Amino acid sequence: MPRICFLFNHYFIHQVPHAVPYAFELSRNFPEFQCIVACSSHQELSYAKEIGRLYPGHTCKFKLLHVPYYYRLIDPFLSKWAFYRKRLVLRHNLDFFRQMDALVAPERNCMQLKTRFGLSDLVMIHCRHGAGDRAGGFDRRLGMFDFILLPGKKIEDRLNALGWLKKGHYAVVGYPKFEVIMGLNRERKQPRFFKNSSPTVVYNPHFDKKVASWNLMGIDILNFFKEQKQFNLILAPHVVLFKRRFRHKAHRVPRSFFKQPNIHIDLGSIRSADMTYTLNSDIYLGDVSSQVYEFLIKPRPCIFLNAHKVQWESDPAYMHWKLGQVVESIKELKIALNRAFELQKHFKPLQEKAFSYTFYSEPGSTAAQRGAEAIAKFLTKRS
Repeated sequence: MPRICFLFNHYFIHQVPHAVPYAFELSRNFPEFQCIVACSSHQELSYAKEIGRLYPGHTCKFKLLHVPYYYRLIDPFLSKWAFYRKRLVLRHNLDFFRQMDALVAPERNCMQLKTRFGLSDLVMIHCRHGAGDRAGGFDRRLGMFDFILLPGKKIEDRLNALGWLKKGHYAVVGYPKFEVIMGLNRERKQPRFFKNSSPTVVYNPHFDKKVASWNLMGIDILNFFKEQKQFNLILAPHVVLFKRRFRHKAHRVPRSFFKQPNIHIDLGSIRSADMTYTLNSDIYLGDVSSQVYEFLIKPRPCIFLNAHKVQWESDPAYMHWKLGQVVESIKELKIALNRAFELQKHFKPLQEKAFSYTFYSEPGSTAAQRGAEAIAKFLTKRS
């Protein structure tokens, strides 16, 4: 029986819903494969099992990978060592990976199993976590995978333009995270973060300081919302931002901001990754995070922060900036907020078109089912 590992090699849960649904559907519908969900943290393992409840009858096995004890000690202080941790996990679990016939992962560092550790016979399958436009999500390692699952035509077109897709070695299947979140939300009561009825802005800065806004504008944005009462603010950065906080000059959030009645701050809980904030906000404020596309599951106003003053108009890495207002200063932000709802009638059709271009859907089946079928067909044909 072919053994397929679904690998989650991180210290947080944000990649899990992008890939683990494929494992559950593969085990339910293609029993000729043995599926093992392997995680490098207790958080990932727990979240994977929670998602598994949405797929009754699955036969996946779960494994907590060995992490060196000294790395468990420094996990809470991860910064520049984050990617070294991934390599250590791979190296210390090589005996396990040697037993696998194929590996499915939502990240690219796993390719070291072939390039560094010599597992040349292991079939490598990639599925993205997020569907954004940032240039960092399109590196050459993608062309090394044997098979790729894609969320929609946008990513397909971009990778084809780069020459990294091969016919018969990829499938456009959709975005299983949406199915996971909607399924789990049926079991949860939606939270209320503010006692007033003012519009809520979610500020979602990315961790990539070369292109993101936090280092240059983050504290100024918090001060702006602190001094006005027209809007509520949720600060919900990419979960990695404050895990790698020592790489950022403005890595601390002063205590005074946590005490403001119109400001809610979450520097990395599960709500930062399960769409709680993007589903429960009225305006998106961000830079290069792919979460803007998750926010647009319901079209609403977007404002983008051009902190680095880049020439973005013809750059595919900033395609999403065409879906809202783009500002370069706090003064411009104030104007943009006051015009956000008025201008939304212009941006809504652009947002809907971009959402359809980004995420494939098909009546009668889910992204997880389509992805599982694509994996099964590829592996069967290959064998």
